[in-house]
Amino acid sequence: MILVIFVPDIGKPDLQESRLSQNELDKLKTTTAMSSTSRLYYIDNLRIFLICLVVLLHFNITYGAPGDWYYNESEAGMPEMIIQAMFNITNQAFFMGMFFFISAYFTAASIKRKTTGRFLKDRLVRLGIPLLVFYFFLNPLTNFIHYYFIKHEAVTFLGFLGNQRARGFGPLWFVETLLIFTLIYLPISRLKWNIKMNFPGTGKLVLGAFIVGLSQYIIRLWLPVGWSLPHTGLQFPFFVQYIVMLVFGVIAYNNNWLEAISVKSAKRWFIFAQLMIWIALPVVLYFGGKERGIEAFVGGATWQSFVWAIWEQLVCVAMIIGLFGLAKRYFNKQGVLAQQLSGSAYGVFIFHAPIIVALSALFVGWQNINQLLKLIVLAPVALTVCFALAWLIRLVPGVKKVV
Repeated sequence: MILVIFVPDIGKPDLQESRLSQNELDKLKTTTAMSSTSRLYYIDNLRIFLICLVVLLHFNITYGAPGDWYYNESEAGMPEMIIQAMFNITNQAFFMGMFFFISAYFTAASIKRKTTGRFLKDRLVRLGIPLLVFYFFLNPLTNFIHYYFIKHEAVTFLGFLGNQRARGFGPLWFVETLLIFTLIYLPISRLKWNIKMNFPGTGKLVLGAFIVGLSQYIIRLWLPVGWSLPHTGLQFPFFVQYIVMLVFGVIAYNNNWLEAISVKSAKRWFIFAQLMIWIALPVVLYFGGKERGIEAFVGGATWQSFVWAIWEQLVCVAMIIGLFGLAKRYFNKQGVLAQQLSGSAYGVFIFHAPIIVALSALFVGWQNINQLLKLIVLAPVALTVCFALAWLIRLVPGVKKVV
């Protein structure tokens, strides 16, 4: 992802009409030039945070949380199940939508600076190559690690490479979606259709969240959570939110929405999100899951599915606004370590699946330890190994152009 933002050319000031002194004009030009090449460090830092959540969510599924992953070692009991389910439900509500918003924001910025040919070439390199590598190599490798080192089946890696069923996009369905979005958005962007829209007020944001939630509830009447389009991994039960976030990421760039988020507003939205997560969600899970457990929430004509769909979108809007505003105010700088972590974030996303499954295989013998405790102990190890290996992989000549 391109994390450099350029301000538009403000043109040469009219010195006859301007009341600025020459020194002030020179200072204005210098400030504009510096702004045009400054990194949005707070978004870099948010990407580190979101990538960590991706790794932890999949690791959480490994050790008991509900969800689909390459390796599920156990199913959590009570009360651990509530804690682990809340973690994944909360993350799923907002973090992929936020990823899509950020990606679309910088896609809109990049496409304005480049020719069509150069932009398309860069996108194919950054998105297409990881997709091919994961589909034909990393996904078979992840499955091989699972079946050979954990299930102890007599399989070979070459056998998995040649097995069509072992291939797949896995978590890189996100990259696949971005590539599709890029191919759709590219010709539209050349039409110069820039939607002018001020940052929405609270009422419009809540109404928009309700409409998106209602749409996803309707889709889940037929396609419950967990369903994905065969051979693609595209999870349509969540896709209304993703599409909306892609569209509004572009609109946000063209209308400078991120600068419109104040710290005061961000704090209010973030507090609202915490109330929805720590008060509303446990209550809904407790009363809604008494008879059928999580099954009542994933789809069908149930009040649990409807409430969850609406709850997701309210948390999504609140967390995204809250995190952007707070990060812009308090985390808009980076040291050497944060710069390295930021540079390795995309690599972590691409390579984390075989890494954390291999780590699970290494500690599969820890059978007598509580699974939640095992997760807590190994989670920092998983994050450290993922970022370290992604950093090492980027040292290979030519790899930085891709990841």
